[in-house]
Amino acid sequence: MLRKISFRLLCLLMPAISLAQQTTEYPNDYLSPEFHAGRRAAFREMMPDNAVGVFFASQVRVRNNDVDYQYAQSKNFYYFTGLEEPNSLLLLFKKPVTILGATGTEFIFVQNRNPQQEMWTGKILGVEGVKNKYKIANVFTNDKFTANTLDLSAVDTVLTVYKGENILSKYGSRDQLSRMAGIVDSMITALKKPVGERTTGRIMTALRGIKQPEEIRLLEKAAAMSCEGHNDVMRAVKPGMTEYQAQAIMEYNFKKNGSEYPGYPSINGSSENSCVLHYVTNLRLMKDGDLLLSDCAAEYHGYTADVTRTIPVNGKFTPEQKLIYELVLEAQDSGFAACKPGNPFGAVDAAARRVINRGLIKLGIVANEQEARQYFPHGTSHHLGLDVHDMGPRTLMEGVCLTVEPGIYIPPGSNCDKKWWNIGVRIEDDILITKDGHRNLSASSPRTVAEIEKMAKQKSIFDK
Repeated sequence: MLRKISFRLLCLLMPAISLAQQTTEYPNDYLSPEFHAGRRAAFREMMPDNAVGVFFASQVRVRNNDVDYQYAQSKNFYYFTGLEEPNSLLLLFKKPVTILGATGTEFIFVQNRNPQQEMWTGKILGVEGVKNKYKIANVFTNDKFTANTLDLSAVDTVLTVYKGENILSKYGSRDQLSRMAGIVDSMITALKKPVGERTTGRIMTALRGIKQPEEIRLLEKAAAMSCEGHNDVMRAVKPGMTEYQAQAIMEYNFKKNGSEYPGYPSINGSSENSCVLHYVTNLRLMKDGDLLLSDCAAEYHGYTADVTRTIPVNGKFTPEQKLIYELVLEAQDSGFAACKPGNPFGAVDAAARRVINRGLIKLGIVANEQEARQYFPHGTSHHLGLDVHDMGPRTLMEGVCLTVEPGIYIPPGSNCDKKWWNIGVRIEDDILITKDGHRNLSASSPRTVAEIEKMAKQKSIFDK
């Protein structure tokens, strides 16, 4: 009954609007072939001598019966190629080698054209398509990759990111990808070649952790789309709506602006659900006096934002909610101040945590800093980029992108005055470290109590 009532509400809220009127114009700005070539060259430069880099595309995963999940490419493979097709393998060498009569330092094996399959699931680029679109010279169909294709006898280290040495276990055995993985795995085992997982991780962290200008532009757009969604939820949310309606409004904004996916499962938790850090059920009917914690962001051309706002469902914070909110806001501002080149990554968390520890003690919610940890149980920051929890260095430097996201969560039954129960607050923004300090990529969504309450009074496109 709850779902039927709420769905009817959503239908009433949905406006009769033109998508052309509502869509923000974003140009065709995928990463260029030159970007990907530059990243491959940077990896080769950092490779040890006599090593080979082995990067597989993601496998196709079955959702149920004969239906697959929507395909999502391996982020490392995408970083180096731009190709978003499965059943592909990239090989990188420090010095030129000869494979299948072609000499070079990079080779890619891709799907063959298949008109029957393309009729059902879309165009496959094939060898010529990959050569033309991504400017990679040595391209072969994946059926050409056999046990005789790659000679590992002269290779000292296989650079890959798979945990353990059994590459095949990553895939199973249902397609060309697993066949190629099995060949590589068998060669490594037979020749007892070391797998340089840590070396690969170190190189990838160094590369992906410092964002190039092209990557920053995509992160800026992902953050802008995310902020549009958060702002519209601030305007639209009302008592009597459900958490999943807030999610629908949020993700509508992402999709209308060109986001291919949400960056991660959308978190929309109200009341006691705001105190569950990764709550994604999003089913509860929201009531007058509730807080709604929305941790939602768009992914754009492979790069994801990560933005959280906490708002009063009725548009007005209660005195207790306001005290907790402004304590988290103060902690976030302290975290921002620590976002300087040269600071250790942990300085951001330390700055935010000092504020929250002091504030919770002052409010009488805890007696000491050790008790405060239960109400702020997570770290303040993580790297951001191709993955929502991305690779990155432990020292802040120009080009690093990270989140600053302190929070306080007081679930029902907590050992404090009941007036604090069901208050969960997280405020999260995406910060780019610059030459002289930092820049907030998600600053276009209000953070202060006054700004949020002001936006809550504005008309939403979903109002009738």
